[in-house]
Amino acid sequence: MRQIAISDQTLFTPAAREAGFRQKLEAARKLDHLGVSAVETPKLSQDEADMLLMRSLCSTVKRSALACETGWTAEGVARAWEAVKNARQPRLIVAMPLTSAQLEYMCHLKPPKALEVIGQLVAQAKAVCADVEFACQDVTRTEQPYALDAIRAAVQAGATRVTLCDSAGLSLPEELAAWVQAAREAAGDHVTLAVRCGNELGLAVACAVASLQAGADEIKTAFEDATCLSAAAAAKLLRARGADLQLESGVDVTRVNRTAGEIEALFTAAEGKQTPFDGHAWSDAGEALLPPDAAGEVLGAAVKALGYELSEDDMLHVREAIDREAKGRGLSRAELEALILSSSRQVPPTYRLKSYLINSGNTITPSAHITLDKAGEALSGLCAGDGPIDAAFLAIEQIIGQHYELDDFQIAAVTQNRESMGDALVRLRHGGKIYAGKGISTDIIGAAIRAYINALNKIAYEEKTV
Repeated sequence: MRQIAISDQTLFTPAAREAGFRQKLEAARKLDHLGVSAVETPKLSQDEADMLLMRSLCSTVKRSALACETGWTAEGVARAWEAVKNARQPRLIVAMPLTSAQLEYMCHLKPPKALEVIGQLVAQAKAVCADVEFACQDVTRTEQPYALDAIRAAVQAGATRVTLCDSAGLSLPEELAAWVQAAREAAGDHVTLAVRCGNELGLAVACAVASLQAGADEIKTAFEDATCLSAAAAAKLLRARGADLQLESGVDVTRVNRTAGEIEALFTAAEGKQTPFDGHAWSDAGEALLPPDAAGEVLGAAVKALGYELSEDDMLHVREAIDREAKGRGLSRAELEALILSSSRQVPPTYRLKSYLINSGNTITPSAHITLDKAGEALSGLCAGDGPIDAAFLAIEQIIGQHYELDDFQIAAVTQNRESMGDALVRLRHGGKIYAGKGISTDIIGAAIRAYINALNKIAYEEKTV
């Protein structure tokens, strides 16, 4: 019999993101007791609640590895290690999309540069953690030679685990098996090879069987997530055909269905919030904390409910941001907090955004026309760039007549619904210092522009050029 591992990603699911602090801990405890090889957690935000939850997980997860995604920056690796370093079996997961479109849109990297970044991040993780995993996101829609180069770069830098993620869930079993065989040859026999099978076509179980027969060592499952291989389906497979396939795992397959029911009950219990951190850690959504068109005392109460004490000027800025972005709908806890953080406690603005016009497509060169207000004077810039955001940043530089090194740029969805706000972070380097700006908008390009202007205003304020 061949021993395979089953790693669990339940804490990635939307149901887990909306669950309370204690509910997440209890779910992790049940997964650990079940015998999964690892309890995996998503990338951490800057919220201190995330770190508090991770510190609690370190003492809760005793049998399984505790694995945390690092994100795509050196700061992300350092923060993830700080979160899991006290676990009994800490693991860092460097997860990167490998398709050209996602690399440029999500990571702002060209494919050749991404290979270098993968090596750097894995090496940084390996320097502090013995157990480092490289996860190839959306690998089945990537050019195979490039994906194999990424795997080789990660393994050479010290990764001891590689995961192939069929993120779209559109692969046929034989296709995923071919990927496993190619990845095994590229990674070598000493590397643990895992697969995350998507279930868009209802073929997750078949893909898992084909992958394991092709040489995969581990499968990734989740409770309460129909988009990937469910833990219940994996347990049923092992109970029914494990002996025929010569496969067994350390998971107690007789307890999986009961655990599934217990976790479902945990995540669907509306009344389980017992700490002030519930709804914050890993929570990108949630019920409407602020009703549509709320103002005055209602807005003030919602802000206080999040723990913020704002001045009259800051409340005015928050109100303006809500009027601009909410568009008459209610705001969740995460959305309201993002607007507070991006619009309050800012320096006096030297530059204000008046308008922006972006032209982009697959048959034209992206261009941006930006108009800023400085002391009542309208200043405009028009530039082309490698993409719409690059063009917008170049147009702003044309207006101010100054180039600043872009030290970091990140974008993320604040919530998971179709009306989600985009959260952008820009860090500019000037005079040996870093100036960070955040921007929030339902238009991700608008969020990036506002983040750049917020960082720019901090530079201008410090140089007293108002």
